[in-house]
Amino acid sequence: MLIALLACAVETEDAPWLVDTEPYVDGEVLVRVTGDDVAQMRVEEDHGVAEVERYDGIAVVKVGFEEERPVREVLDALTADVRVQFVEPNHLVRALGSPVNDPYVGYQWNLDAIGAPAAWSTSTGKGVTVAVIDTGVRPGGPDGITTLLPGYDYFNGDSNPTDGNGHGTFVAGTIAQKTGNGKGVAGIAPNAQILPVKVMGDDGAGDIAAIANGLVYATDSGARVVNLSLGSAYPSNTLESACRYAYDRGVTVVAASGNEYATSLSYPARYDSVIAVGSVGFGGSRAGYSNRGTGLDLVAPGGDLSKDENGDGYADGILQETIEGGAWTYTFWEGTSMAAPHVSAAAALLISAGASGPDEVYQLLTSTARDGGSAGYDTSYGHGRVDVAAALTALRSGGGSSGSTGSGEEPEMDSSGADTQAPTIRDVSGYTQGRKFTLQWVTDEPATTWVNFQDYGRYGDDVLTTAHALSLNGSRGRTYTFTLVSSDAAGNTAESSAYSISL
Repeated sequence: MLIALLACAVETEDAPWLVDTEPYVDGEVLVRVTGDDVAQMRVEEDHGVAEVERYDGIAVVKVGFEEERPVREVLDALTADVRVQFVEPNHLVRALGSPVNDPYVGYQWNLDAIGAPAAWSTSTGKGVTVAVIDTGVRPGGPDGITTLLPGYDYFNGDSNPTDGNGHGTFVAGTIAQKTGNGKGVAGIAPNAQILPVKVMGDDGAGDIAAIANGLVYATDSGARVVNLSLGSAYPSNTLESACRYAYDRGVTVVAASGNEYATSLSYPARYDSVIAVGSVGFGGSRAGYSNRGTGLDLVAPGGDLSKDENGDGYADGILQETIEGGAWTYTFWEGTSMAAPHVSAAAALLISAGASGPDEVYQLLTSTARDGGSAGYDTSYGHGRVDVAAALTALRSGGGSSGSTGSGEEPEMDSSGADTQAPTIRDVSGYTQGRKFTLQWVTDEPATTWVNFQDYGRYGDDVLTTAHALSLNGSRGRTYTFTLVSSDAAGNTAESSAYSISL
């Protein structure tokens, strides 16, 4: 179980605590004893516990005791017994990241198609702002967006970006619908923040000037990802400049390829600074309406309302909460507008997990995509269908390039051209499991992984990666104070402030 870093200070150390709040079953523990059944029986008698169930293949026994008796008390007593190889709580577990209580999630075939449930055990988009530049976003709803920021309306020139069309609300829900709340449907990056930027009216039409304004506003407001489920057949220097403005400042810009059955992409999807996304249906084949052509980067589920390939009784569109005719509803839509937010949400998951900017996001998504059509890159599927779980795995293994720094700036160099900027350590968290504790953090560039204990020195490794995790065994009842240390390939070293953990 992940444990939040608390702001309180330790009495003897100026360091926040990582508190053990692990969930487990009361009245029982799992134990392995050295010796035969007689030794097992004597240990149980000595500690006032009794066998509940035996797992012969692994020589583990579940023992029970009065539920009023603290589990920690039993763990401490058995841990101190030299006849016990190990003892641990019977931890409660859940299907990692699975929104099992969202009643309509079974109709969201698109989630499995991009590996979203598998990705949620690693990232949910926390800390990443995604700008939805669209018809606005309607607040509220029976299900709703997890975090909806204030935003702006460049279509009407005011600060009320409320959606009267439904398109922007649908797109925002695909990215960050509330998930696991027992209502409606799920989103792909449910803990990302949505910044609504209204650039089109309730009829779904807008102009280049408003979109360009929206791109600059989103960038300057801290968005790390921008979704553009919109397009035009005509190029625009103004719009291209706005996309480049965002990209140069570390923003991942994603756009729909268009729905004209054409052999060329719409703008802005066609620009080099933008990830262009086409649409596939349930079976993975390109949707007939989806524009293809040079510059197509990826495909993602956009749906096909003419088919029911999965046999669930509904046309194979993308299901989301939105408004139709002014009323809230759950509905199936199709289009590259529905495909693009899958990639925007995938980018948010990667950035939250440590990807440093648009270049690394692009490299991770394209290198791990599931190939479609002709072998390798082609103009109908691009690099393939996005697989965010595979992309996160590549990120954890150091498979991404350093790419952009995320701020649009190059690493600091001295007069000889050498990198002199240390990596940034952020998003520190941790969890405990019995006597083992795991620490996690990310850096804005590939760096090594070390924990520097106040009493024991450094433990870690020299693998260069942006997503860091280190597991160590400790002693129950002890408090450990430490800093986190990461060094980049050039030897520049960053060290965090002090933290403490108590077992």
